[in-house]
Amino acid sequence: MRGWFLVSCFSLAFGLGAQTVDTVAVRADRAERWDQLSDNQLIRIEWAARTWSWPADSLTGRMMRTAMGLKRDSLLVWLEEGGPVGEVRKRVEAITQRRYQVATEAFNYTGDIRGLDLSLYWYGIYDVEGMWKLRPVRVKAELSEFPSGSGGLEFDIRTNLEQGSHFLFGSPVRLDSADLGLVREGSAVLMPGGQADLGSLTARDKMYRGNYVLFATGAVQGVGVDCPELRDYQLILGHRMGDRNWAQLDSLAPVVDSLSSCPPEVYWSGDLMGDGKPDALLYQKVPGGIRLMLYLSDAVPNEEELWARVAEWRMSY
Repeated sequence: MRGWFLVSCFSLAFGLGAQTVDTVAVRADRAERWDQLSDNQLIRIEWAARTWSWPADSLTGRMMRTAMGLKRDSLLVWLEEGGPVGEVRKRVEAITQRRYQVATEAFNYTGDIRGLDLSLYWYGIYDVEGMWKLRPVRVKAELSEFPSGSGGLEFDIRTNLEQGSHFLFGSPVRLDSADLGLVREGSAVLMPGGQADLGSLTARDKMYRGNYVLFATGAVQGVGVDCPELRDYQLILGHRMGDRNWAQLDSLAPVVDSLSSCPPEVYWSGDLMGDGKPDALLYQKVPGGIRLMLYLSDAVPNEEELWARVAEWRMSY
């Protein structure tokens, strides 16, 4: 009798006689709900806060204000990657890898079509009633209906827009679609001793940032088959300040060699990347066709350089 009384008191004190503890429910209570975060989410928030020196309470509040499910998951991954800092880091990494491409709709493409990277963000450069615009496009390659007779497969590069572009530009990072401002196109061939004034974006830029000039040095030593024979040919990009003094000079990688003997010309120049500095597309005759060379200002690996050649596009005729 006494034993039964002790067991009964124990049961009443700890609820053994009323109802057993539902351990599944207790664990489920630590799962994500609309009004709470799961243990796993809290641990990951704490890691992100310590890694990036953020206040954990602020991150928790941000997560709580976000809808459950995919939105919270996406936000948490974004925070773990560094948030805005992570976005900048990934953008810089993508730029330094130089996964850029340039293409044109004007000529048939006779190269390996597998080299056209459709995973990039593609843009078309358009002249719209005298205003140059950068517009996002979807690029596709189709077997050409009018081959030039090269003997191999030829492709037409097309976009989802009816208007033909001046040229197409593939970037590993997303760019702002906007007016490109001051643009220069169709300058003279850069013979030794010649130059192309790439100008400045605005009069204010010219005063405070100066302007950019592309020089060609070297000498003409004879008459060639397609082009004059050149010696010691070199392209130099110069940044000149408002006081007319040179702030920086950058000797570009050689473009004239035993195979490509013709001097190039500036086909188009403008601020593609939106960093306040001119980028350029150079045109050069090569044996059996032409090549386009894309130079960008914000893809340079160090402060000693002004331009980096990031892409080429060859066309046969």
